[in-house]
Amino acid sequence: MRKYSVIIILVVVAIWMGITKIRYRNVDWSQLNTTIISTVSPTSAPQNDVNYPLWKLLPYTGKDFVVDRYTQPLTLAIKIKSVDKKIVTEEVYQWMLDNKVATESHKLVFEEK
Repeated sequence: MRKYSVIIILVVVAIWMGITKIRYRNVDWSQLNTTIISTVSPTSAPQNDVNYPLWKLLPYTGKDFVVDRYTQPLTLAIKIKSVDKKIVTEEVYQWMLDNKVATESHKLVFEEK
């Protein structure tokens, strides 16, 4: 019995397939009414524009500085080269205003190049 276990399993599968074929032999598959019902559900995409409103405009390059990324939501990283932070801040705020983003909403983090 153990010697023929694979053959026995194959015979059982063949019998099962035969029974299934006999069961469904009179079904006209072309006449079956199969209506696909799709359920519409709202999708939620990541809301990058809420916490990262300027991400499509990055990197922004100015004179001796680059705004290259967000470090956290509403926090911009600015790489500077030996320039006054106050001047860079004014230029970045002007860029933000030009793109209709409130300057008070963002925090600026300065990094040396």
